[in-house]
Amino acid sequence: MSLNKNTNLLFLTFFFSVIGLAQESKKQEKDSLSMQQLDEVVLTGESKVMSLSKKLFSVGTIDQQDIAKVAGNNLADILNYNLNITVTPNPSTGRSTISMFGLDGQYVKVLIDGIPMASDNGMGNNIDITQINLEDVERIEIVEGSMGVLYGDNAVAGVINIVTKRGLENNHKWQLQLSVQEETVGSEYALFDEGRHIQNVKLSHKLSDKTSVAIGGSRNDNAGFFNGYQGKNYVNIQDNAVVNDSLRGMEWNPKEQLTAYGNLNTSIGKHNIFYKIQYYDESVPVYNHFVNGRLDSNTGMPNPTALDQNFDTERVMNNLNISGPLKGSTVYNLSLSHQTQKRYYKQFVYNILQQGIESVNSDDLSQSSEIWYSKGFVSNMVPDTDFFNLQLGYEFNHQTGFDAIATGEYSSDVVENTLENYDFFGVMDFNINDRFSLFPGARFTNNSQFGNKLIWSLSSTYDFSNTFKVKAVFGSAFRAPNFEELFFYFVDSNHNVQGNPNLDPEDGLSVFLNVEEKFRLSDSSMLKTALKTFYFDIDGKIASIISTDDQDRNLFTFDNVDRSQILGFSLENSLMMNRWQASLGMTYMGESTTIDASEGISSDFLWSFNLQSALSYSIPSINTALSAQLKYTGRSQVVLSGTDGSVVGQTDDFTWMDASARTNITKDLSLTLGARNIFDIVRVNASDTPTGAHGSGGAPSRLFGNGRSYYLKLLYNLNFN
Repeated sequence: MSLNKNTNLLFLTFFFSVIGLAQESKKQEKDSLSMQQLDEVVLTGESKVMSLSKKLFSVGTIDQQDIAKVAGNNLADILNYNLNITVTPNPSTGRSTISMFGLDGQYVKVLIDGIPMASDNGMGNNIDITQINLEDVERIEIVEGSMGVLYGDNAVAGVINIVTKRGLENNHKWQLQLSVQEETVGSEYALFDEGRHIQNVKLSHKLSDKTSVAIGGSRNDNAGFFNGYQGKNYVNIQDNAVVNDSLRGMEWNPKEQLTAYGNLNTSIGKHNIFYKIQYYDESVPVYNHFVNGRLDSNTGMPNPTALDQNFDTERVMNNLNISGPLKGSTVYNLSLSHQTQKRYYKQFVYNILQQGIESVNSDDLSQSSEIWYSKGFVSNMVPDTDFFNLQLGYEFNHQTGFDAIATGEYSSDVVENTLENYDFFGVMDFNINDRFSLFPGARFTNNSQFGNKLIWSLSSTYDFSNTFKVKAVFGSAFRAPNFEELFFYFVDSNHNVQGNPNLDPEDGLSVFLNVEEKFRLSDSSMLKTALKTFYFDIDGKIASIISTDDQDRNLFTFDNVDRSQILGFSLENSLMMNRWQASLGMTYMGESTTIDASEGISSDFLWSFNLQSALSYSIPSINTALSAQLKYTGRSQVVLSGTDGSVVGQTDDFTWMDASARTNITKDLSLTLGARNIFDIVRVNASDTPTGAHGSGGAPSRLFGNGRSYYLKLLYNLNFN
């Protein structure tokens, strides 16, 4: 979908008109940038009744202030600063996925208010995090460690929970929130055709002391990154002939995202009900670098065309959460969700000189899924004793759909498939004494594709003191195949790529140890140090292979053939002192890969080093906060299989740095200025990836950024009764 270019101008006019109507006599607000209390994070929302989450796992929180400091619009803007999370962009598709503790997005579960988010091929995994808008987000909870018992398959490395804002601040009945953000893409910027243009609007209303509603919308128009390319209307014509210099198109394809949502939060007695509906649309055009230099048969003049594509994704999410007490301190939590996602694929001939579509080759639905989801659990089931407690729950997931590259004749042959999960789980709490606790847990999962499986874990905590604590999690590293790996279908005269419905889930062992010490330096300052060790041993890892079909043709498919071991050590320090906040963390991680275990092609541990640092300073006298973030990503290596055997592929190290200043101009108007990617990272040297059963040809570099960019964001809140 493409909006008229006047949208930006209309929104800016409306924005500043509203500001002009605001009362000029309002007093300056008290210091909103003062340091927050240094208490331990207590999770709310879905995890408020899951007290085991904060007991068992290392939990980090990114709150509204953290998001506002860097003008974060989507999840990719924020998670890039996390020490043990790596954001990997794909410039051709516009997708950005994450890895956590060396495991990719298939092993990390992303939740919206405790409910897994639908993705292209699954439920909660391999999410494109640029599609998660943060304007309606209260905070982001990052829970580290294998959490399969509580959150189901594929929660091997951890869980990221996005918590929606609920209710209004202060005692106002109405709140109108408007924001505009203009951002360069590298050195490229124009009001409409270059750079990044973001608008947000949200209207909230408190119907009563117990009920509030909100509606809102967001538009993120990223015009792409040219980086020397000349755009979709470029063609090189010399001596009445087209010269293919491969400069047409863009380095980073443009993308337009539209989000609309509505929230209802109400209480009936002691029971809370929260409903969220969200619509999302994303359009990504792909401009072909190759130009067809044909001649017009009537005029004899060049009439160049290009074979372009467009991918359009639509998602509708309906989430309902109900929680409250059953009896005494025994509480329940029930979640229901219905989500649909569709991806449309269009291939067309674009006439460059006429600047229009000449003909359409394909316009089909290439991916579709409909998901029904429910989860419920009861916590604190044995409240009368301090020694033992119990949490029991269920989880149900029903997904129907297909995934294919819809081109030509074969698209009508795509068969819709169904995946169903019926899970029952329980976690016991044994408090051996005031300091030592054990938490054994198990989840029984029944899957329509691979049958019955057991996920288990044994966790423990030991408090040496109120400030010195140890947490350990030992359990199964269980990952179920996703929809693409099971059912992908792309077969025509030139392609034979199919999923494997006979895949087994991956399994193995996961160990996570967290040792944490807090030092209270004064009433307003604290030093926190955490040492983490993690180990994953994944057997039967799913990998791409080449086989043969019944007609003796090459068949590209998937199988459980590899094994991966990851061992890592992480040291994290954070300091809060008066107006200063600082953090410094480092991770040393190694991975050993066995490619095709039947052939025994394995490697020693290949090690990498990452470092993260952040510094912020508040100036109450002018209501301003200054902040900077730096992340060093060390050289990474991976074992690949090629035609001549096992080789090591490598990506060089690089350093990423951002800086920003946020100030409150008035009580209701704030301004954020900043720079991303200060060291101007675009491409990073990478060794070629060999061809073969497990690899494919690659370029000598990988695209990680779009150069040094600058942004300005204006946010206005109008509160009234």
